[in-house]
Amino acid sequence: MKGLNLSIYTSPNNMNKLKLLAAALLALCFTACITINEEVSINNNGTGNMRIHSDMGKMFEMLKSFAGEEEIKKEGMDKKMDTTIFMKDIVDTAKNMSAEDKALLRDGALKLKMNMQENLFDVDMNYPFKNLNDANKLYAAMNKGGGLASLMKGFNQGDQGGDNSAGGIDKIGTLYDIRIKDGEYSRTLNQARYDSLMTDPRMQESKGMMGMMGDMGMNLLVKLPRAAKSVSNPKAVLSDDKKSVTLPGDIMIALDSPKTLEIVIRY
Repeated sequence: MKGLNLSIYTSPNNMNKLKLLAAALLALCFTACITINEEVSINNNGTGNMRIHSDMGKMFEMLKSFAGEEEIKKEGMDKKMDTTIFMKDIVDTAKNMSAEDKALLRDGALKLKMNMQENLFDVDMNYPFKNLNDANKLYAAMNKGGGLASLMKGFNQGDQGGDNSAGGIDKIGTLYDIRIKDGEYSRTLNQARYDSLMTDPRMQESKGMMGMMGDMGMNLLVKLPRAAKSVSNPKAVLSDDKKSVTLPGDIMIALDSPKTLEIVIRY
């Protein structure tokens, strides 16, 4: 299904396929992402793009060791997949998103590559923004549950209701408030959201599972329209032209010492 635009799915059977894909994304993408790379590109005119790439290849290794390949095949996860989902084709089906949030997410796209035999499971989300104000609204929408997890949850639930939460792991990306203005990018901890997540019993269970999975990257790359003047986090790495700032991190660090991944970039 390479380069597939899911707008071609109109029959009930095909709609069910899309719901299964949504369920699979919720069950796996947000249960234990192994490596999350967030990339923000800001242009001189204020336009830009936000990209979040999740590499979950080790998930298949873990699933095969716990459930076995036969059980995975029963769930249909053995199918090879190379698919592009355009958000404009499915945002209107979400039950729990405002019209403004749908408009912000409409131009986004999600690319999914999955191959159990090769332990390949990549999810690549891209969201363009037209100005810095929209960029801030986009982050806010995702932090309050208007992002992909909420979209897929609303689509998959239909009128059934229920809770598809993945033990709190789906909220890791919402721990920080992102603010972008001309001349400054900042990522700061939202203490209230962090405290809420840490008091969720499901989060503690998930942390125990993650402890067995080794390193889980949570990396940030910010591409600036001009050279950086200052960077607050000493762990950040500047490119030679000072127009790119990379902050390496780890999911467990984000959960245990979240302030160490805060950053303010002035340019």
